[in-house]
Amino acid sequence: MYVMNRNFLVGPCLVAVMLLLPAALWAGAPAAPWAGNGSGQAGRPEARPRPGLAVLYIDGFFRSIDQMPTGAAAVRQGRQGAPVLLLDHRGGKQDPVFASGRSRGVGMILTGLLRLKAPGTYRWQALANDGIRMTVNGRLLFEDPGVHGDRLTPVGEVRVAAPGWYPVTIRYFQRKGTSALRLFWQPPGGAAFTLVPASVYWHRAPISR
Repeated sequence: MYVMNRNFLVGPCLVAVMLLLPAALWAGAPAAPWAGNGSGQAGRPEARPRPGLAVLYIDGFFRSIDQMPTGAAAVRQGRQGAPVLLLDHRGGKQDPVFASGRSRGVGMILTGLLRLKAPGTYRWQALANDGIRMTVNGRLLFEDPGVHGDRLTPVGEVRVAAPGWYPVTIRYFQRKGTSALRLFWQPPGGAAFTLVPASVYWHRAPISR
């Protein structure tokens, strides 16, 4: 069972969202369905995770995350890119957004797994320009969905019951001008926010048509 609490505080970027997550769906093992071998023990996974987040690039001058296509429409309209290994992008007006080949009028849907190695509370925050929405295990963690310059999102918290692999989706778009998408975290025991390392991002398979 998931429990989500929202605490709205006074001041910019101070909407805290906490997700209480159960033990990872694939705690201590690759994120893939397990096939029974008839002995009462788990068999081999169907596919092992690979580094980075799978990405679809979708061309369009969006004004809100809600204007981006979803589901089958996103797959039809999008184009598959190489896995994104690190979310650490800040670009000028002429700089392409990641490997999209475009500096403006482009959206991204990033999907995959977060490898969280310890139980406890993880705090997350992004620097985005323009819109962003992040979900973990299908639950909203934070969003800043409209057109805006570089600014920090609200802080979202995830309380993890056990180490494992947790599904994540990040939707982002760049409309015009400069662009930014950087993801930070404060893991259990961390003293401050730091850039999420590449070792946290994984995916099972590309988004297929």
